[in-house]
Amino acid sequence: MIRSIFILFLIAAVPSVTRVDAADELIQVKGKYLDLTTDLQSDAEIKLIVSTFDQAVLQWVSFWGDTTVDLRTFRVRACVMRDEAIFRNQGLIPPEVPDFDFGYAMNQSIWVKAQPSEYYTRHLVLHEGVHALMFAAFDGAGTTWFQEGTAELLALHEGVGDSTRVNQIPRSREQVPFWGRFKRMDQLRAISEIPTIETIMGYQPNLIGDVGTYGWSWALVELFQGYPEYRKNLKTLARLGSNQGPEFNQELMRAFQDQWPIVTARWKLLSHDMDYGFDWDRELVDLSMDDPAWQGNPVETLVAANRGWQSVGVRVPGGIKIRLQPSGRITLAETTRPWISEPAGITFEYHRGRPLGQLLVCVLPNAISQSEQYLNPLEIHSVDQAKEFEIQQYSWLLFRVNESGGSLGDNVGEYTVTLSQGS
Repeated sequence: MIRSIFILFLIAAVPSVTRVDAADELIQVKGKYLDLTTDLQSDAEIKLIVSTFDQAVLQWVSFWGDTTVDLRTFRVRACVMRDEAIFRNQGLIPPEVPDFDFGYAMNQSIWVKAQPSEYYTRHLVLHEGVHALMFAAFDGAGTTWFQEGTAELLALHEGVGDSTRVNQIPRSREQVPFWGRFKRMDQLRAISEIPTIETIMGYQPNLIGDVGTYGWSWALVELFQGYPEYRKNLKTLARLGSNQGPEFNQELMRAFQDQWPIVTARWKLLSHDMDYGFDWDRELVDLSMDDPAWQGNPVETLVAANRGWQSVGVRVPGGIKIRLQPSGRITLAETTRPWISEPAGITFEYHRGRPLGQLLVCVLPNAISQSEQYLNPLEIHSVDQAKEFEIQQYSWLLFRVNESGGSLGDNVGEYTVTLSQGS
């Protein structure tokens, strides 16, 4: 038996759930934009799914700007299921819906399997809801990487109900239990299987719940929405949602044209560093193909402790030996006993196998060499003291303090590095 609870909503109203018969297996709750059928047992969880979804819809429409979707009539029918068999027996899953591991969307209907955490269940409802909105707004959601990447982007959220904010990079593992994207991405980084942009753009429609491909698709969409100069192209792509062929990706490539080496270089940095707490305000990397070629004259640069990769501002030719001379002190944390670090770093705590606070340099080629599927690993050196090494090809030199991106905000000070010709 399915019973319905019809609720009139005011703006920002919270749905109520009244269980009148404990024997009922399914209940229905109507929100502003979501009609939910579920066998979840927690009234509080049910309320938050509906009210969070209603808040998210308004933010999705604001993110995409002018769309054809009419919010006066837009509604999504959702099934959130602990026991899928009950829903199939009730005829709530049409025969044309294929088997799925987590969630599935078709037009304005979505189906989601309940997860071990309330957060991840809500995330999947929002993820599939983004698909439904894009089907309504753009007559499709584009190729696989774009469809899944934008859904992840706009499903990641902080808060619930009226306080919901979407498009939020998770600050900690505890904030997004069982989401698991960064864990899988870390595993792939460890075996040098970070995909190229071209590999991601070639993802096929059936990802079969592969957490890694969802993570990389999201990270690539983050690249295009994180850099202000790229956002217009991302939103233009959404309006090509009905096109799921090669023309969709070709349109993106045409939009960047001569900027593609910069896009590729920024992807290489982002895919290496993106993790919990990643902050675009600190991680935007200033690169230009118009940076002058270095003529060998000494160049002094400051490396701020509270920012990510920072370029010297010149392109260093290949086939020459350079010398880097570091100096200075920074504060890594303003506590009752501040951690003071010099370029060698603090050896009683480590990040990615190097001392915390150590000065790092990345030699980033202007032309990124890559295999067919995966990026070659970044060339990163410690600058714990004066160092000399040879540059193999035209490259940017970028510096940063060794610390996770989510911990940069409380750093103070800067190192100084002098670039000169090696002996």
